[in-house]
Amino acid sequence: MFVYQDAYGNDVKIHFVQSEEEQKDVLVIPHYKGKWLFTEHKIRGLEFPGGKGEAREDNFATAKRELMEETGAIPGEFLFVADYEVLAPDRPFTKRVFFCEIKQIELKNDYLETAGPRLIKGHLREIVQEEGFSFFMRDAGMQEILRRLDDLLGKNGDFLL
Repeated sequence: MFVYQDAYGNDVKIHFVQSEEEQKDVLVIPHYKGKWLFTEHKIRGLEFPGGKGEAREDNFATAKRELMEETGAIPGEFLFVADYEVLAPDRPFTKRVFFCEIKQIELKNDYLETAGPRLIKGHLREIVQEEGFSFFMRDAGMQEILRRLDDLLGKNGDFLL
């Protein structure tokens, strides 16, 4: 487990063992044809797709829906990466974080609260430090999640450069 305080002063715990309960929120780290797939949130900037589950959705259904809504992506299998637990006093929550390879991307007329998909090639821990990315992408917890993803994929930081 990795513990730290986020930009809002909330205690955060990153769990690398999946809890048995479904989480209401999801975050997906998608990869497509040698590039990382981001969505461009109209306020926060570039970030991974994700969001809140709807009634009777499990985490996989939420992840699939959010990917389609925000990027037009159709995913392959999901790989659990972490549970990201934010102990905010007003709204504590846990996001289930997945990695997936994307099968295809369908162009859409509307990407809801985002400006749609953005594909970027490079090493994740480096590119998310660039201007235009959401503050969340530079967060200590996200950096730890991306280290864990490198370990899971067995790429030692050089994934598909």
